[in-house]
Amino acid sequence: MKKQLIVLSFLLTSFFTFAQQIDISSILEGGASDAQTLLKGYIEPFPRGFGNGINGGWYTTAKAHKTLGFDIAVIANAAFVPSSAEKFTFNNADYTNIKLDDASISSAELPTLFGSQKLEDRPMLKFTDSDGNTVSTSALPGSGLKEEIGYNVVPSPMVQVGVGLLKKTDLILRFVPEQKTEDYNFSVFGIGVKHDIKQWIPFVKKLPIDVSVIAAWNDIRSKFFLDPSNEPTQALEFNTKTFMFQVLASKKLSIFTFYSGLGLTSYNTDVNVLGTYTTSSSNKTYVDPIKLGYKGSPIKANLGLNINLLFINIAAEYAVQQYDVFTVRAGFNLR
Repeated sequence: MKKQLIVLSFLLTSFFTFAQQIDISSILEGGASDAQTLLKGYIEPFPRGFGNGINGGWYTTAKAHKTLGFDIAVIANAAFVPSSAEKFTFNNADYTNIKLDDASISSAELPTLFGSQKLEDRPMLKFTDSDGNTVSTSALPGSGLKEEIGYNVVPSPMVQVGVGLLKKTDLILRFVPEQKTEDYNFSVFGIGVKHDIKQWIPFVKKLPIDVSVIAAWNDIRSKFFLDPSNEPTQALEFNTKTFMFQVLASKKLSIFTFYSGLGLTSYNTDVNVLGTYTTSSSNKTYVDPIKLGYKGSPIKANLGLNINLLFINIAAEYAVQQYDVFTVRAGFNLR
């Protein structure tokens, strides 16, 4: 019985169709503790990429709206997975039961979710089952995405609305009410505040640019049911919270606005495998066997270009951070 290991959201599910090959119950054959350690390294680039990427696209200018001015935008972020994250180090000492099949080595590099699918790049592992038999298997395969499109990316699309308040302040919202189907639950809430600080600092007032600060927070919650018809309790839970604070500067020249930002971001992501799983060889049952957590606080510096055509604006930016992020954004803007 094949199970999906990783799914993201209804917008990103197709990205992980390859993961349908992976059988959660088989991974648990070596024990829940070892399975958790193995999976933590294997999927690590995905939550880190998503945590870096989802903070993109909050703004395209440092200038605030006039009172009750607003914008609506569709945003697509792509976090680039560095080559160093295509592998993770497997150390025998970190595992109780699962070991490298080659007794002459104590550690090896295994593919992550974004690593190679080739058998020669997947060292053999072994473990002892409940009957005392030694079972050998190759390491988990990567997605093969790099071979298909030339690079590894973690996508994170978003829709947001911004509105101008008093004192050159914008309120920005990202909101998707909870969506419930047989296959998934999904919800998004994000809030940001951008404020013009140029108006308060005497020497900055004289600069021919706009200057502001922004603070923004995201909360994305999702649960995907792996086999709702036959195993309704089995699910993958993926929850992410992020925060960002940046100082912004921009300059408008005709229909073009050049903008940049510098500041701090953070993310906190939980990836949990929920439900009841029974292994085939040892007939052991595990309940909610995998609970993983990932945190990061990368510095973010970005540079972008926004093009205004009447009420339509199109923007692109590149951010340098833990995982670099490229963002494109299209929207409608008034005042």
